[in-house]
Amino acid sequence: MEAKIIIDLAGVVGAVGAIITTIITARRASSKADRYDAKNSILMMITEDHQQVMEGKLPTNYQNVLHEYDIYHENGGNSYISEKVESYKTWFKEIQAKK
Repeated sequence: MEAKIIIDLAGVVGAVGAIITTIITARRASSKADRYDAKNSILMMITEDHQQVMEGKLPTNYQNVLHEYDIYHENGGNSYISEKVESYKTWFKEIQAKK
């Protein structure tokens, strides 16, 4: 009887381990997807704002870029987008000063 209990306990521990591994893997995949989505949104909005200025309009995505940037960094973003956002912030402030 004791051997059966040990085997059942080992099965439970194995199942719990598999569940934990699945949860961790899913969270990592979700984090990567969130980072990828934020990166693409940032680049698209920066491009859109530059296009608007070339058309004689004011940029409109500043707050949205900063919001997506926060999401990007919360999910392990790197310096490539940081450089783009810093450059965008400087550019945006120059545009605002001219208006």
